Amino acid sequence: MKKETRFPLYLRIPAWCASPSIQINGQAVQVEASMGGYAKITNNWKNNDQITVNFPMTLGVKTWKKNKNSVSVNYGPLTYSLKIDEKYLRFDSKETAQHDSKWQANADPSAWPSFEIQPGSAWNYGLAGDLSTPEKLFKVIKKPWPSDNYPFTISSAPIEIKARGKKIPGWTIDQYGLCAELPVSPVITQEPEEEITLVPMGAARLRISAFPVVK
Repeated sequence: MKKETRFPLYLRIPAWCASPSIQINGQAVQVEASMGGYAKITNNWKNNDQITVNFPMTLGVKTWKKNKNSVSVNYGPLTYSLKIDEKYLRFDSKETAQHDSKWQANADPSAWPSFEIQPGSAWNYGLAGDLSTPEKLFKVIKKPWPSDNYPFTISSAPIEIKARGKKIPGWTIDQYGLCAELPVSPVITQEPEEEITLVPMGAARLRISAFPVVK
């Protein structure tokens, strides 16, 4: 700008952030900001002014009453899934192609194989503990950013959550080879309580993100 100019600046505040902080040139400013709304900053602006906005992430639990009273775990804008070992099985894509997705007669299907992903570890866990205090129940683990700059796998996700859970023996694979319907929470199980790991849902290929609650 040719000279110092006064005007309002509006910053979008995401609905998941309850207490953002804003600095102008390293100095904290007090602004009224509503979750899911905007923070308004009116200032005499000049060239090279720098605005820094911090969106602290907090842990939260959402109950899905219409989905068997299951719960989801959130940290900031992300929903988390159970970390399940992924076992990749390769198939001939000519045999697995569905409906009209057929190969041309002279095509080489080996260049485009298909894969089925099956669980290589237990998946039928319910969450245990006092879910009313997620900040005490869950532990956030931050890991180094992946060297290939690709965080969307269970092994490379740079953030995890440690939780407590119990297996639910009666919750199994159904007659179609799929995860059976969720049991209605709370679920009584005599299985021992274990530490389980959650990863961002976008990093998981097999997803348990709506958990039963166990006692």
